[in-house]
Amino acid sequence: MEENINAKIEDYIQDWHWEDEDSKKYAFEICKFLFSFIDYIDQLSVTKRTKTNHKYNVFLIGMFETDYGYNDKFSIKNLENGPDFLYEFERKVSNSKYAIQSYKSTWRKLDKYIKTKEYKKYIKI
Repeated sequence: MEENINAKIEDYIQDWHWEDEDSKKYAFEICKFLFSFIDYIDQLSVTKRTKTNHKYNVFLIGMFETDYGYNDKFSIKNLENGPDFLYEFERKVSNSKYAIQSYKSTWRKLDKYIKTKEYKKYIKI
């Protein structure tokens, strides 16, 4: 089972890191945490479309964090107090008001998830 999860993470993060092991490990750890957040999102009483939007934004959060976060080692604190990377989002993804609001909403949910320590129900850190 763990092999399945590792393979899924490897596929998910393929564009998140350089070819060196440190970069790959950093992307892997962020993704592992963000997958726990996706599990949390799946438990929310929201529409399927909202869940889909959050999951898309989670991918972008991970990608932007690994590309522009300038961190060498994963820490949950690196993902607190978002939204971050709004400039990158607007430049590379969309500058539509709806898309930006959706992206910010995902960051707020992630921040709440971290600060209320909901993640402890989903992973062991």
